[in-house]
Amino acid sequence: MAVNYEKSIALILLAGLTVLGLLMRSSEAAAIQGRIISGTKAKLGQFPWQVILKRDEWDDLLCGGSIISSTCVLTAAHCTVGQASVFLIFGSVELNNENAQSMTSTNIIVHPNYNENLNNDVSLIKLPAALTFSTSIQPIQLVTESQRSENFVGTTAVIAGFGLMDDEYLDYSLELLYAEVEIINNQRCEPIFGTDVVLESTMCAIGLGGSNMSICSGDSGGPLIIFNTTTGQWQQIGINSFVAEDQCTASYPSGYVRLTSYLSFIAQNTVGVV
Repeated sequence: MAVNYEKSIALILLAGLTVLGLLMRSSEAAAIQGRIISGTKAKLGQFPWQVILKRDEWDDLLCGGSIISSTCVLTAAHCTVGQASVFLIFGSVELNNENAQSMTSTNIIVHPNYNENLNNDVSLIKLPAALTFSTSIQPIQLVTESQRSENFVGTTAVIAGFGLMDDEYLDYSLELLYAEVEIINNQRCEPIFGTDVVLESTMCAIGLGGSNMSICSGDSGGPLIIFNTTTGQWQQIGINSFVAEDQCTASYPSGYVRLTSYLSFIAQNTVGVV
């Protein structure tokens, strides 16, 4: 489907299937929702940092997240803003896994400058007890200060989540799916989502090789990762943030938080965290 740059539509952000904001924007902006399309089933332990977020133990999927230490999870601000608590599930490639390690947290830190344009879409969740690491539960290495000047354009990255698999059928994936995307220049994103949304602290990506691989509603907050050939480790460079509403399969770009812009915020709020 070709992108219609002249169409004027509302910006809508969905965390899970809950509308968190309705913003009217200029004619160059497409509708936005949080959106894995054309994904492959993940194996247990393949993405041991992946976290499932729910409002409570009995609720449907809310968002994704990533383990960055034994007592801290990183996610998107739009997933946690207004939430008094969240229920987290660790080390599972199944959405509904009663045997997985889980806990409820009430210690949620939303970036103080988060706003309805999805700027500063970053949140930290501090855990009430330290995780027990295993082959299926491990932290992800974050991008470093030394990489701040890198824009990662042209780099192949991996996304994963349990979000919607199709625009028509509002069913979450019962299994963790992953896909590959290519980081693109923000200038290719700005005409679609608008310059109020796409900032220097934003990253954009499209399906690898022109495919429609993408995040979809419910995948928000999950990590955007690359394989660092220097360290030989996977590394998180972004947070799943937004996509064009109801266009998961239309090969639109997807938007991510650029983590190099928020390393200070993360460091300041994880002092002493292990």
